[in-house]
Amino acid sequence: MASPAAMLPPAAGSASLPRAAPRARTPSPSNGPGGAPGARPEARTRTRARPGRESRPASDQPRPRGDQRSLGTLQPPLRPLLAAPAAQAVAGQPGAARQARKARGAGSGGAMSVSEMFAALQAALGQDQDIREEIRKVVQALEQTAREMLTLLQGVHQGPGFQHIPKKCQKAREHFGTVRTQMESLKTKFPADQYYRFHEHWRFVLQRLVFLAAFVVYLESETLVTREAVAEILGIEADRERGFHLDIEDYLSGVLTLASELARLAVNSVTAGDYSRPLRISTFINELDSGFRLLNLKNDSLRKRYDGLKYDVKKIEEVVYDLSIRGLSKEATVGTGGEK
Repeated sequence: MASPAAMLPPAAGSASLPRAAPRARTPSPSNGPGGAPGARPEARTRTRARPGRESRPASDQPRPRGDQRSLGTLQPPLRPLLAAPAAQAVAGQPGAARQARKARGAGSGGAMSVSEMFAALQAALGQDQDIREEIRKVVQALEQTAREMLTLLQGVHQGPGFQHIPKKCQKAREHFGTVRTQMESLKTKFPADQYYRFHEHWRFVLQRLVFLAAFVVYLESETLVTREAVAEILGIEADRERGFHLDIEDYLSGVLTLASELARLAVNSVTAGDYSRPLRISTFINELDSGFRLLNLKNDSLRKRYDGLKYDVKKIEEVVYDLSIRGLSKEATVGTGGEK
């Protein structure tokens, strides 16, 4: 049976309102599964302002475009540099940038094409080849003169040649006059400051001429010629600072060739009956070997030439040994003392 309150009619002016559904609780960082009960979530539409700046609506301060922003924010001296190309492009001048690049290239000396660069290189190579060709012609003449002198001096190795040594040396001196004239012509074929650039062209013939000069001086006085004396005989300088000069290595190479020639002369002297000459040659070669031992030679062509000097010394020592065991060295010593 219903209760009396339920059977009463509703009061006048009052409407029956439906009951509100329970509000769904949304999780938030402060009201999550482990948050405090009853905490209300914060509104997501609220914007957090950065410290030190005032948050303004986007409509109050429109953001400039890229080109306007860069021109507006740069310093005043840089604005005309960037504004000028833009103004030219707007004015309908697409070739202004290309003309500007051409002007910059002309101001910096001009840009050469690849064909022009290699044409200039070919001209330089052609000039260098012309210089080398002129040098070869003079060197060929020097080599011919050196062969004539060597043929002349080879006569001293024959039996009757020992009696004509002074005449042969005099004729060789005349050939050195031709060498000096050819050397003067060689000096004018290349720049003075490029001596070692073309040195390989006349290096071999110059060493041979040094040997011939040293051989002539030894036959005349049985002494070693100095580098300054060789330079004077050939008509060139001894110091590098004066231009075309006699290099030290070329001088030493010529002296080593002289040692080989004297070893041959020692053997032929015994054949010709001159027993005292091998003894003098042996003394001279031993002094020469002692001098070369004072030099600190590196592992190069000169060092290889010097290694052959010990074979020349050994060859001459064998000749002296044969003379001594046959008793011919005593006769040579007595004959030399009698002459003195």
